[in-house]
Amino acid sequence: MAREKESQGNTAEALYYYDLALRENPENFTANKNLGILLAESGEAPGSASLYLEKALKKDPKNPEILLYLLEIYLLAGSRDETDTVLRSFSESWDKDRESLAKFLSSCILDNKKNVSERKRFLENRIPESNPASKRLFSHCGKKLYEETSGK
Repeated sequence: MAREKESQGNTAEALYYYDLALRENPENFTANKNLGILLAESGEAPGSASLYLEKALKKDPKNPEILLYLLEIYLLAGSRDETDTVLRSFSESWDKDRESLAKFLSSCILDNKKNVSERKRFLENRIPESNPASKRLFSHCGKKLYEETSGK
C-alpha cells in the first residue's frame, strides 16, 4: 500500500503506511529503505532519514543507492566520521564508478578540493545523474568550487 501511495505522489500517506509496516516488522528492509529515501528527499528530517537508511544498510551493506543518500546527509551536515564510514562501505562494494564519485564529492564538499579531470569524466558519463542524491551533491559541488550557476 505504501508503494502504491508513493507512486501516486501521495507522500504523506506513503510515510504513514511505511510507518505501519515498520511497527509490524521493524527490520523490514524495503520499508526502512523507502521511508529513509522519502525523508531524505524531503530534506526536512535528515536525522530520521539516516536512522532508517542505516537500518536498511545493515541488511544490504553494499547498496549504492542507500550509500549515496547517506553520503548526502552526512556531507551536508559536515560529518566527517560518518562520511568516512560511507566511503569505506563504497570501497567494499562492486560499484567503482559510484565509489570514485563519492570520493570526489567528499573531497569537494568537505575539503574544498578541485579535481577538474574527474569532474569532466563524471559529466561526460553522466554518473551523478543515476541517483537524485548524487545529482544534488554534484550540483552543490559545482556551485561551491566550479562557479556554476546553471546546475550542471
